[in-house]
Amino acid sequence: MDLLEIGYRIKAARKREKLTQEMLAELVNVTPHYIYEIEQGRKTMSLQTLEQISSTLHLSLDYLIWGDSGPNNKGSADSISKKDDLDRVIGGLSAPEKAATAKVLGELMVRLEK
Repeated sequence: MDLLEIGYRIKAARKREKLTQEMLAELVNVTPHYIYEIEQGRKTMSLQTLEQISSTLHLSLDYLIWGDSGPNNKGSADSISKKDDLDRVIGGLSAPEKAATAKVLGELMVRLEK
C-alpha cells in the first residue's frame, strides 16, 4: 500500500468531482489540512475516513488502496504501469462516463481490427 498513490487517486478524483479540499473535508468531517496531508501521502486515515472519502468520490475502496493492480497482481512492471496510467484517467469517472468511455473504446477497437 502506497500512501502517495492513494493520495494521488484521491486528489485526481476530487478534482474530477470539482470539489475543493475544503469541500471534501466538510463532506467527510475532517479538516482541509488533513485532506491536503492525505493527498500528499503524509497521513494515514482511519478505515471510516477512507470509506467516507471513497463513497463521496464514487470510488471503490479496492481502487483507492491498490489501484487496479491489486496487492497480488503478477503482471509485468510495464503492464502494471500502463494499467495504472489508464486507471488514473478513468478511475474517478462516474458510472455513465465509464460506460460512454467503454463504448468509444469498443468502437475504436472494431475500427482498428479492420
